[in-house]
Amino acid sequence: MTNTSAISKKTSAGQPVDRETHFDVERFLVREARLLNENRPRQWLETMVAEDIHYFLPVQEIRYQKDQKPIGSSPGAAIFNDNYQMLDMRIQRLETGIAWPEDPLSHLRRFVSNIDVEWSELEDEVIAYSNLMVYRNRRQRDDAVVYGGRTDRLRQVDGQWRLAARTITIDQRVILDKNLCYFM
Repeated sequence: MTNTSAISKKTSAGQPVDRETHFDVERFLVREARLLNENRPRQWLETMVAEDIHYFLPVQEIRYQKDQKPIGSSPGAAIFNDNYQMLDMRIQRLETGIAWPEDPLSHLRRFVSNIDVEWSELEDEVIAYSNLMVYRNRRQRDDAVVYGGRTDRLRQVDGQWRLAARTITIDQRVILDKNLCYFM
């Protein structure tokens, strides 16, 4: 999938990647969305996720502009703060067929856009920034849309990209979806 020689062309951390690397990363993110849209989370985990993954969706603090403290997340508060084993447990739960939020199965559609990729400080890694929209529909009148952004750290493993870290930022102040048991 990826030409590893593109990694050796790296300039310095924070610099945009070359076209070939950008294309490879973009294809990785689009394929990831397709696997998850097609309800193949096991394949996603086993073929696209690094074993030292940190999958993180922090709870955002809402502050007034006059508050000079840095805008960020509440310490320790997160909707997702998962490693590989937790992601595997979440998938095992869905595979039982008795997870009530997903029985019947939701129809999900993930849209990934505005992909920007730069070199990481590590030789075999890049940082990918993207926007995300997830539409979820279940039953007749149960639907929701979640908008946000992602910062991903992708690593080359045996010539293939793997997701090593993901931080998701949701744009809504209040998440109106009844459940967030899906992967973003």
